[in-house]
Amino acid sequence: MTPSSKSVAVAAVAILLLGASSLPAAAVSEPRDRPDDTGAPVTVYASESLNVSMVSLSGGGTIGTNSTTFSAVGSDRTVTIDDPTNADFDGWNAGAYYAVNDSDVRADIRVARPEVSTVTLRDERSGDVTGKSVDAEYLNQLTVLARYNFANADRLDITVVGPSGDEVASGRIVESGGRITLDLETPEPGVYRVTATGSSIDAGTRTETVRVRGATATPTPTAEPTATPTTTAEPSATPTPTAEPTPTTATIAPSATPTATATPATESTVGVGPGFGVVPALLALVVGGLLGLAVALFVRRR
Repeated sequence: MTPSSKSVAVAAVAILLLGASSLPAAAVSEPRDRPDDTGAPVTVYASESLNVSMVSLSGGGTIGTNSTTFSAVGSDRTVTIDDPTNADFDGWNAGAYYAVNDSDVRADIRVARPEVSTVTLRDERSGDVTGKSVDAEYLNQLTVLARYNFANADRLDITVVGPSGDEVASGRIVESGGRITLDLETPEPGVYRVTATGSSIDAGTRTETVRVRGATATPTPTAEPTATPTTTAEPSATPTPTAEPTPTTATIAPSATPTATATPATESTVGVGPGFGVVPALLALVVGGLLGLAVALFVRRR
């Protein structure tokens, strides 16, 4: 090869390299629903959902549409995909996996951890204000730049939350290293939080802040109304009814009718018996003797 031909060849290679470097990076405006490359091992991202039924197995054939169990390479940890047409990789650990029904143990799927490596914030002067303070006059517009490792599978959704906690702006970045400029209108003093998250691959996320200088308005506490004490009505004294005197009717007790006391008849029993004393007995004897004497005299005179 002559020196001139060598120079031409070198120039051609340089042009090819320059052209290759100027090719746009992968841009995805919507999350993918299946991998572009189906040859084993296919790279998927943790928290991604997509159709892997057409993915080739390292031992031949494809994953197919039936429930398939995968084992982590070098480990006995297994995970089952119930529906390969809508495989959900949420919760999968990063690493290589092979289908247990494959004829070998070479990896068929590689699960990658999604990462947003950088989020850079720039003010209207193109100054880097990431994590810094800036005057409000320079932040009517905020430019966000981001780099992430899953640009071939999903986009980034950008949200800006102001000091009040409300979302004040949003947009999207569709390629790693891309940027978007958001209008903040008249920014208020305080901290603005900028978050970049995969629209479907939500495990890939990153948040940065920028502070707008100025006195932060302190919300005036709303005075709670003073409770007006409710006057408790004192209970009215219930008059105790005065008992009307019950007319007392004087009951005249009937005079007791004197009971006649029976005079005991004198028994002429001579002798000392119960109820008689010694003197009455003697008197009775004398009287009896006199009577006997009188009767005898009367009979003689006749």
